[in-house]
Amino acid sequence: MKRLVLAVALVVLLAVSLSVAACGGNEVPAGAIAAVGDGVVTQEQFDELMAQAKAQYASQAGVDFPKEGSPTYNQLVASIVNYLVQNELIKQKAEELDVTVSDKELAERLKQVEQSVGGAKKLKKLLKSYAMTVDQLKEQLRASMLADAVKEKVYEDVKVSDEKVKAYYDDPKNESQFKQPETRDTRHILVKTKAQADEVRALLAADPSEENWQKVAKKYSQDPGSKDSGGALGAVSKGQMVPGFEKATWALKVDEISRPVKTQFGWHIIQVIKITPAKTQTFAEAKEMIRQMLLYQQQATAWSDWLKQAMEDADIVYAAGYDPDKLTAPATPATSPSPSATE
Repeated sequence: MKRLVLAVALVVLLAVSLSVAACGGNEVPAGAIAAVGDGVVTQEQFDELMAQAKAQYASQAGVDFPKEGSPTYNQLVASIVNYLVQNELIKQKAEELDVTVSDKELAERLKQVEQSVGGAKKLKKLLKSYAMTVDQLKEQLRASMLADAVKEKVYEDVKVSDEKVKAYYDDPKNESQFKQPETRDTRHILVKTKAQADEVRALLAADPSEENWQKVAKKYSQDPGSKDSGGALGAVSKGQMVPGFEKATWALKVDEISRPVKTQFGWHIIQVIKITPAKTQTFAEAKEMIRQMLLYQQQATAWSDWLKQAMEDADIVYAAGYDPDKLTAPATPATSPSPSATE
């Protein structure tokens, strides 16, 4: 759950963000690292996120903070700048779109974060370890919520037609996506020796009831993931289990109890409870899944295009040393001597 908090501020620092080109006609005032339209990104905002990134690195054993000037360090700086510039731009666009995040909505989101980590006290302790205050978290939560609200505006005109859904289903390239392999609902009991496996099989053969499977699995099974659920492994398909286990499973009839089966994990007694034959999803079964997938793809494209255009239209200028394009530009390769120079 800690990652839920960190995702607000720290994941974005390592994400690949849209890079923006500096435009003339605007100036970066003192105390700022970038001018974005009528707003700025301040040095203080940048320093806060850099401190949080350093704390994140410090919390990971054996992971050193990148050396200043190194490609990794420059990428981190560029990511922070891009994130802050994007937030400022979205804030300005939100005003144009009449999109807001109320204090009540922010309080509700903060409450969710608090609950996810075990309460307000635990949240404060966690934030302290990452060099972040509650107010800073609120600021970043608000920025995230505002971006989501603007996205909803951008998504309003994004639709997926029935024709596109059907075309996707009918495309031969997508056929394999709708094929569902045979699955077998399986349970097993794992023990260390064949003698124990023979004993377990005898107990189950004498009483193959659900209650007895629960009892025997709990008492004998060495598989911690299934012993408390009667040995249940759920529905498995070919390729999911080790070869010996799979071969035995696919040789069984429903309710048949296997002979002891040896794998690298020990000895198994296996039973197949249900067989679901392989099938191909019909269009009726698959269409809503296809619609949601295409909708997600089109929304992602719409947002990327909208953000790219907004950044191109903005008058963005960076202070020296903070231009993301320059920070992430590949190093100029050394000039090789020409053949004539070596002769």
